[in-house]
Amino acid sequence: MQTLITYFEKLGFLENDLNAFLSCVKLRKFSANEIILSDGQLENYLSFIDTGVVRYYVVANDKEITFDFAFKNSFYCAYDSFYDRSKTNSYIQAITDCQLYSISYENLQMLYGKCETAKKLGRIATEFLLTKKAKRELDLLTTSPQERYEKLLQEHPKYVQQIPLKYLASYIGVVPETLSRIRKRIS
Repeated sequence: MQTLITYFEKLGFLENDLNAFLSCVKLRKFSANEIILSDGQLENYLSFIDTGVVRYYVVANDKEITFDFAFKNSFYCAYDSFYDRSKTNSYIQAITDCQLYSISYENLQMLYGKCETAKKLGRIATEFLLTKKAKRELDLLTTSPQERYEKLLQEHPKYVQQIPLKYLASYIGVVPETLSRIRKRIS
């Protein structure tokens, strides 16, 4: 739990102020390639990744399309499902072994009602997820596949090596063969 505490301490929170929130957080572990959330399920957790990499994807025309990744020391959830309490139409999968610190929707709502710190922590997580989504959408509209790959490589070099080529290619919007050519050009 220390990585979560450290994350919030860097944002100015004292460990004592986090106690109510941390008492509701639970550790969840997933093995590489395990599905964390499936199409048609309700997202019940807002999670912080202590270790590992997860991917978000949808299935369209019998093809998996990766639309996002989340890495160590970041929040993740199927935010549309989590916040509006609707069933998701996407999947979340552990790419590597993952250790997550998760708070349930019910516990977060309960804490919002009685703890100012929880409101601030929830706002930080929500802002992180929305900012990440907005940046991703802008990247898709304004950058080339090569630029998207280079950015991912720059931001998460050691994790990119752990992600299968087909998922990376789908994420940047190309077929695996094109990603192989991009890799050759930039190496």
